[in-house]
Amino acid sequence: MNKWQTGILYVAFIIIFYVYKDQILYGIQQGNTPLYLIFLIAMGFILVPVIPYKVVIGLLGFIYGPLLGALISWSAASVASIIIFLLARYLFQKQARVFLMKFDRLERLHEKLERHPFMTILFARLMPLIPQAIVNIYPAILSIRLLPFATASAIGKIPAMLLFAFIGSSLTSDTQSLYISIAVYAVFLLITYLVYRVWNAKK
Repeated sequence: MNKWQTGILYVAFIIIFYVYKDQILYGIQQGNTPLYLIFLIAMGFILVPVIPYKVVIGLLGFIYGPLLGALISWSAASVASIIIFLLARYLFQKQARVFLMKFDRLERLHEKLERHPFMTILFARLMPLIPQAIVNIYPAILSIRLLPFATASAIGKIPAMLLFAFIGSSLTSDTQSLYISIAVYAVFLLITYLVYRVWNAKK
């Protein structure tokens, strides 16, 4: 399959998923859809972001509980990020790299990402300051290997998946635990940011 065929297939998938997104969400809400289909649907909402993925995580947490909901969300997001990485590298790596090299301000980021891919991607996943679509695509454009990208992405996604699945499961019941979990996550983000500043200063 050449690049044009791959691109056309992906566009067709986007259109189908967008047109039937309401029916897909309704099917999830019924709670009787097989888990493998839920996994594929969750992965589809990463590949075709017609709604924020945080909403999907919360919905899965509400239906399946925080742990199973987070597990489904995390596994789907991890696999989808690999697919996006491979598509970006296969379809437009050379053209995008030439374009990005025009911006001198990005040179330092290029060097850091290529010298320390695991830690840079890990911090980008842990701190939700950079859009996740960029974190999926940008390393693919550079010469980052798939293994450190996939590993750092999978680890870095865990805290947010647990938080939003727990939020979804707590919306109609345990408000106090909800506030505590958000506070703990905020402290975690602060600590992560401080660790990043220390690590960044040493590099």
